[in-house]
Amino acid sequence: MSQPFTLIVAGDPDQRTGGYIYDAHIVAALRERGLSINVVGLAGRFPDADDEAAQALANTLSALQDYAQVIIDGLAMGALPDVVANHAERLDITALLHHPLGDEQGLNEIDQQRFHRSELCGLAHVNRVIVTSRFTERRVKALAEQYELPFSAPITVVEPGVERAPVSPAAQPSEPIRLLCVATLTPRKGQDILVQALANVERGHWRCDCFGGARDVAFTDRVQTLIDNHQLGDRVTLHGECDAATLEAAYQNAHALVLPSWYEGYGMVVTEALAHGLPVITTTGGALRDTLPKGAGISVAPGDVKALTSALVAFCHDETLRTELRAGAAAARDRLGDWQAAGKAFAEALQRSSTLSAGSQFAADWLSLREGVDASSRSQALVDALASWLSEKQHRAESALLTEASSPITLADLGCGRGSNSQFLAPRLHHAQCWMLIDHDPALLNEAYSRTSQLNTGKGEPLQVETHCVSLKQLDHPALTHCDVVTASALIDLVSQAWIDALAAQCAKHRQALLITLSITGEWYFTNAQQQPLNDLDDRWISELFNAHQRRDKGLGGALGGDAHSALAKAMAVHGYRVNEAETPWHLAAGKPAQYPLMCSLVEGWANAATEQAPEAASRIAQWRDERLRHVVEGEIGIWVGHRDLLALPADEG
Repeated sequence: MSQPFTLIVAGDPDQRTGGYIYDAHIVAALRERGLSINVVGLAGRFPDADDEAAQALANTLSALQDYAQVIIDGLAMGALPDVVANHAERLDITALLHHPLGDEQGLNEIDQQRFHRSELCGLAHVNRVIVTSRFTERRVKALAEQYELPFSAPITVVEPGVERAPVSPAAQPSEPIRLLCVATLTPRKGQDILVQALANVERGHWRCDCFGGARDVAFTDRVQTLIDNHQLGDRVTLHGECDAATLEAAYQNAHALVLPSWYEGYGMVVTEALAHGLPVITTTGGALRDTLPKGAGISVAPGDVKALTSALVAFCHDETLRTELRAGAAAARDRLGDWQAAGKAFAEALQRSSTLSAGSQFAADWLSLREGVDASSRSQALVDALASWLSEKQHRAESALLTEASSPITLADLGCGRGSNSQFLAPRLHHAQCWMLIDHDPALLNEAYSRTSQLNTGKGEPLQVETHCVSLKQLDHPALTHCDVVTASALIDLVSQAWIDALAAQCAKHRQALLITLSITGEWYFTNAQQQPLNDLDDRWISELFNAHQRRDKGLGGALGGDAHSALAKAMAVHGYRVNEAETPWHLAAGKPAQYPLMCSLVEGWANAATEQAPEAASRIAQWRDERLRHVVEGEIGIWVGHRDLLALPADEG
């Protein structure tokens, strides 16, 4: 028996909807292949996850052993990216997406964007993604580009299989046409559109049976009201959810499937109908355009009552058309894949590896978002001062015949991430340069090497680049003891006083320059359209929680957070260094869509940190987060974040 997998779904795993039926069939097919799979249903509300849902997922993931293989259905994964992130480094996580959460019908723009961002952030933490249609693959990639939240996990398409079924009999000349609709009663499925269309079809030639759970009570009432108002009670019946035997009997008794959905991630009932030789009348919403083969049915635009009416009238009254479509459905039936083939493809997808680890990708996404605003905020004056010091240092060395004029200056970039520091500095220094990139994350280090190797100096000369995959806990690595400049960006708020003292002592021992940029000050606030600060009590409360969270041990001792910059300045002065400082805040203005992804990531990050600091206040923090995200995307507020740059030079040089 192979290592067991765990499949996590939202709610009861035995629900009879397309997504849950897909999951059940895949589990059965994988077990037939000898894989061991445990299925866990989570309590709580989804997809707008509540505290109970978050705790259920956290408890389930915490109970798994390190390196366990886990598949999280998108309804649970996309709603709780922060919970997934907490376990991304120790678990092998696969996301299973049926369709993007934010594409559900009936969401307002704010909720739609919130769900899209949440799901994309979740995908940044997983090792692979499995989707159920080519359409969903295209859609997820398009959303990642739209929101500027890319992820590197490989995507595999595993379309649903189908169980072979007896062919349903054709309609006899004298009998009415029996239409079958199989879909949960939710706005996205469009049963209200179907009833309005049927109201325009001559009554004597058809009846329609609708099977599916009433997931949305208000929508179900609306559909029933439409049935009553159009006096279709003897023609259209809402049967509710049913068991497999009842549904199979309904397929055998039908002459066509009608699926009026606005959007489907695949549309499994289409292939189930084709497996029974039934023509399909549906829409082009989402993946349905791809799912229904040409010639096996009729497709109309989603929400088009007139077009759906015309399709229904034609099918009910034109025997030649019905015969042609049954032939097309029969041909499509012969080409359908089974669940065993789907299980084989799913098993192979589970073996695919990501090029970046999930944690690395999450960090890379954040670093990518901030790189542009970092570059516009950094102090050019301090870079110019560093360049002058380097020129004087080289001149003295050449005069003393200690080095050749062509020898490069050496810069050690601590915690280099994806190479943003070298991207900014290298072209602004006219000296020949050797960059030593230092990080504990091999995936980020590889990306930094690739990007830095393509750079040139301010004179157009290529750089020399080395990488060193080491922990930052120890500062006695040779790369740090044999360099002219030690530099880092957005790092020191994560370190302790002892680490800062060690760094200062090391620089002083080797007479190195130190350039530390974009260190947070612990100050941030929202601004109005005139870029004036907003004085909000909840903002200050979240800020206090965030700053407290920043002081947790991040692996380099008790972090100093916003006090780190001042501590470093004092430590360097103690060693006789001349310390130059510059204010380098972020100014993210209201009403600039290009900056919305970064601002939303900031809000999400502050909320996540605050929730970890005060879990008992999770609901209040979530409400604050949602309100601020709405204000951001509506262009009502901007964000100011305090940062400082520091250049420390040996006092007796330059």
